[in-house]
Amino acid sequence: MIAVAVGGFFGAMARYGFYWLAESRAKHPKLATWFVNSAGSFAMGALIGSGNHSAFWLTGFLGAFTTFSTMALDAVKDFEDGKWLQGISYLVFTLLTGIVLFGAAYSWL
Repeated sequence: MIAVAVGGFFGAMARYGFYWLAESRAKHPKLATWFVNSAGSFAMGALIGSGNHSAFWLTGFLGAFTTFSTMALDAVKDFEDGKWLQGISYLVFTLLTGIVLFGAAYSWL
């Protein structure tokens, strides 16, 4: 339990740093969220592919690092603005990217 909490602390801090860096470069919050979730998917695939099932890394760090709720919020904002195609495209692109990157990292190791 402590490993998950400590991993979560560091994952949240890393997420904030990566999100800030990506947002400052991309100038668009959705791209920052996509980047963080994509990096987390790749990292999880690499860890599981290498046999590392550490609660610290998988549940704690990557659980706090990635963000499904922010992805959902970004899409809902598009829907509220009447940008249905943009919101659906964002969700599909984000989910497919995560699956592909997870699979690539998992099979690579």
